[in-house]
Amino acid sequence: MTYPDPDFHQATSILVAPVRIDVTERHEDFREAAAMTKIPFSPRVRFFSSDRKRILREWTGWLPTDEFIAEMHVARGIDCHDRKNPLGAVEEYNMALSKAPEGSSVAEILYRRGMAAYLGNKFDMELLKADWQAVVDQHPGTRWATHASVIEDLNHS
Repeated sequence: MTYPDPDFHQATSILVAPVRIDVTERHEDFREAAAMTKIPFSPRVRFFSSDRKRILREWTGWLPTDEFIAEMHVARGIDCHDRKNPLGAVEEYNMALSKAPEGSSVAEILYRRGMAAYLGNKFDMELLKADWQAVVDQHPGTRWATHASVIEDLNHS
C-alpha cells in the first residue's frame, strides 16, 4: 500500500481485505477483479459488499489517513445494514465518527447511523431524530441534510 501511516496499515489488516492490482499485469487470479475495476489513474478505491456482488463505496484520489479509515468503517456499516445487522452498522458508524469526527462524510454517517439505530432499537424514533436533526443543524446544504429534513415533519406531530 502507498499510505505510509502505521494506523492505515493496521486498519487495512483488520477491517478489509485489500487487493492491489497492477493493471499492466493481467494475472489469471485477478481477471474478475480487474474487469470490474477500470482504473483511469491511481489510486482508485472500491469497497465491495461481503458477498462481493455490489460496490459499496468508491472514489479516485487521495484522502487523509483518518478519513480513509473512516471510509472503511462506513463501507462495513453499509454492508452490515444490507445484511440486516443494523446494530453492527451503528457500531461501524460510531467507529467512523471517532476516527474522523470532522471528515467529509460526517453528514452521511450521521444520517445512516440514525436509520440503523432506529431499526436496531425497535424503531426508537428519538435515536433517528437525534442524528437526523444533527445533520440538518450541522451540515446544511448537503444532500444528507435535504434527506434528513423530513425530521421536521416528525418534530411537529
